Amino acid sequence: MRAFESMNPAAVAVHLLLTACITIFCMEPVLLTLSLLCGILFFFTQNGCKNVGFHAVALGIPALFAVINPLWNQHGSTVLFFLNDRAITVEALIYGAVTGIRLAAVLYWFRCFSDLMTSEKLFYLFRFLSPQLALIFSMAVRNLSLFRQQMRKIQESQRALGLYREGHLIDDVRGGLRIFSILLTWALENGIITANSMSARGYGCGKRSSYAIFRWKISDVVLFVITILLTVAVLQSLMSGNMAWQYYPRIVFPSATFSYFCGLTAYAALVILPLIHEGGEAWNWYRLRSKI
Repeated sequence: MRAFESMNPAAVAVHLLLTACITIFCMEPVLLTLSLLCGILFFFTQNGCKNVGFHAVALGIPALFAVINPLWNQHGSTVLFFLNDRAITVEALIYGAVTGIRLAAVLYWFRCFSDLMTSEKLFYLFRFLSPQLALIFSMAVRNLSLFRQQMRKIQESQRALGLYREGHLIDDVRGGLRIFSILLTWALENGIITANSMSARGYGCGKRSSYAIFRWKISDVVLFVITILLTVAVLQSLMSGNMAWQYYPRIVFPSATFSYFCGLTAYAALVILPLIHEGGEAWNWYRLRSKI
C-alpha cells in the first residue's frame, strides 16, 4: 500500500476536488460536520500539530459567522432577544454557524489539496490541455512558497543590519515597503533569468516531448472508481431534495428516508477514504518494523 500523497495525482485531485465541491454546494449540517471533522483529521495526518494559526482561524470561522449573521439577518420566527431593536433569531444564528462550518471545511480540503499537489503533479495534470498553461500554473504554485522564503530571508537580513526599531509604527511601515521593493526587484530579475534559461534550452522550439514519472496502478484506479461512484450517490440524494434543509422562516428537517441516509453514508465513506488509506499505510509500516 502506498501513502495517499504518492498515488496518481489525477486520482488524488479528483477525490479532493469532488469532496470540496460537494461541501461548497451543500447546506446539510450533518454532511458539513462530517466534511469538517475528516478534513481536520486528514490535515493532521499530513502536517502533524503544526500550523496552529491556520487551525485557530479556520475553527473560529463558524463561531464568527454564528455571531455576525444574526446582526444583519432578521429572518426567522424564533426570537432569542432584541439588540438595538433588531431581532436576534435562532434560525439566523444556526444558518450562520452552518455557513461557517461549510467555509472552514472547504478551507481544510483546499489546504490539503495545496499540500499534496506539488508543481510537478499540477504540470502532469494540465500538460495534456496546454503545456504553456501547465508550466505557468506550476511556476505560480512554486513561486508562492519561493516568495515566502525569500521574504523571510530579506526580513532577517534587514533586522540583522539594524534597520528596524522595535515597536515603532512608522519604521515598521517603511521597513515593509522596503522589503516589498526588494522582493519585487528580485522577482523581476528571477523571471528574466528563468525566461533566458528556458530560451537557451530551446523551450517552445519544435514539437515538445514529455516524460511523466506518474503511472496508473490498480490502487489508483480503485480510488478513482470508488470516488466517482460515491460522488454519484451523494449527488443523486442531493438533487432529489431528500437532504434539503429549510432554515427560514423556521428550521425544517428533511425526512429520514432511505435516500437521505444513503447520501450521508456515501459522503461519509468518501471523506473517510483518505483516512482509511493513511491508517492502512501506518499499520502496514508498523507491522513491517515490528518484524525487524
